[in-house]
Amino acid sequence: MIRSTLPFALGTLRPLQAHDAEPIARACADPDIVRWTTIPQPYRAEDAEEFIRSKAGEDHVWAIDSDGLAGVIGVRNTMATMPGPTTGVGYWVAPWARGRGLATGALIAVRDELARVGFQRIDWEALAGNEASVRVAEKAGFVMEGYRRQGAVQRGRLVDVVVGSWTAPTETTELVAGVWQVQPVLIHDVPGDLRPMASSAFGVWVARTAVGGTDSGYIFAVRSVTGVHVVAVDAPQAAVDAVRRYVAVRGELLTDEPLPPGWI
Repeated sequence: MIRSTLPFALGTLRPLQAHDAEPIARACADPDIVRWTTIPQPYRAEDAEEFIRSKAGEDHVWAIDSDGLAGVIGVRNTMATMPGPTTGVGYWVAPWARGRGLATGALIAVRDELARVGFQRIDWEALAGNEASVRVAEKAGFVMEGYRRQGAVQRGRLVDVVVGSWTAPTETTELVAGVWQVQPVLIHDVPGDLRPMASSAFGVWVARTAVGGTDSGYIFAVRSVTGVHVVAVDAPQAAVDAVRRYVAVRGELLTDEPLPPGWI
């Protein structure tokens, strides 16, 4: 479950509250926020109240709180309580709170929370030219991937966007289980019908005999809200047990529950 309150070094991410309407409306009159977002103009108190009620269609929205509301950050495509492999993030910081690292700190806190519950990729985008947002994302470990021409609608006109992402580390290690070498593999090394599963996993191994190197099935370690699922496809039990031990040593919570329906 994605948590509703997230502390970070410079403040707290918390749920939006009714009293946030006034500072949200004040912030959304700032020329830079108007220029670099798709919020309606003029932005009225009623717009802020509706945003708090509806969260603008986002799945999770937090107020960035540092001695009062300092901005907003939200994520979408999380299916509310059941994470899939990817999601997206957006944020803004009020003019009175800029220059203190709040956006970067908030983005890192959300990034780490999404990784904790199992997301493997977080998409990011900003209107082309918004170099301040690009710097925030890069400081938080996001990688710029290019531009999408006319990729957003800003108050009735198509505008270009710059896009990027953060992907969860997938470093795993080779394991040994009796006669089996349990070797990490990349997604393109996995048979085509197993690649959807591989794209959702933070670790993928193939079981090979120590002599001759014959492939004998695949093992996937996949996070969901219930913990880490170790999923085997035609792999020997000794190799599966080795992966389970490895996941446990990493401090991960193992679960024997099946992956949620439709998760892959």
